Amino acid sequence: MNPRILTKATLNAVAAYDLSRPVANGGLLERAAAFPAEGKPYGHAAAPDLECAAYTTDEALICVERDGTARWRSDFEAPAEQYMNGRAYCEFSLKGDVVWLYRPDLAMKGRDHTDQWLAFDAATGNVLGQVDLGSAGHGAEHYVHPDGEQILLEVGEGQDGSRIYSARLDGTGIALTEYEWNSMLCALSPDGTRLMTVREVRGSLLEELVIRTFPGEEEDVIVSAEALGYDEDKYETFFIGFIVGYLDAETAIVSVRGELAEDEDDDEPQDLDFHHNQLVDVRTGRVLGPMPSEFFDREDIVPLGDRSFLTTGSNGGWYRHTL
Repeated sequence: MNPRILTKATLNAVAAYDLSRPVANGGLLERAAAFPAEGKPYGHAAAPDLECAAYTTDEALICVERDGTARWRSDFEAPAEQYMNGRAYCEFSLKGDVVWLYRPDLAMKGRDHTDQWLAFDAATGNVLGQVDLGSAGHGAEHYVHPDGEQILLEVGEGQDGSRIYSARLDGTGIALTEYEWNSMLCALSPDGTRLMTVREVRGSLLEELVIRTFPGEEEDVIVSAEALGYDEDKYETFFIGFIVGYLDAETAIVSVRGELAEDEDDDEPQDLDFHHNQLVDVRTGRVLGPMPSEFFDREDIVPLGDRSFLTTGSNGGWYRHTL
């Protein structure tokens, strides 16, 4: 995710939204640009100046101008039928001069391959660096660091969990670091000094939220499932996520979801699935309470880190709200 520009895929385009443009509380986020694409993109991103966008298909990474003219492309050279399900994802650097690409080579090409991470010159498409991640992912998410130099990547390996990396260009290629946290990376703080992760509690079916320093990797704050409301008599299953992100530098939006325990005395059909959004003080780990009622059980919230967040309207548009 780029902290300045968000994108979404339409049937034949990449739509870009500039988060620096003001919008009234609860107002529709207006599209800032649209870039024609060859079919519906999978991964997609736009440069901070909105002069070009990049997107992925099953066949290639393509960088396009506003009128849809291809500035450059990088073909994946993968067979038409994938070995297993996997998608490539891309992101621009903070300055917009580099396009980063996660390419799931094992999923696309088979057992003799592992996932690749590449950096391209956004103007020319020249490869600035490439590293073998050693992972076997189905997809990934980029997190652009506000220092303008680093970028983080979480690769999802399905039942095997996630692998987390950071990278920067050092003049000779990509300098890569992998983190051995056995966690999912969920969010990067607005100033880039903290990471929110979720991990399984050893010997338990529960999860906990772990806020780590970056760099440094120290466990700074831990929020247990019990602190987030878990009660073994009330819940059959209880998970953290899918919404975990910074509302602002001091506060996170953290969702919990799962299945309620069945009331054996109630003969009526029971809706046991639940999803609740809570606010957490990321400095202390104290749970501040639920989000306002109109947002408490929404599953479409996107925290933006500046005290605002997005929801999706019935028209498919993003609406921006401030607490």
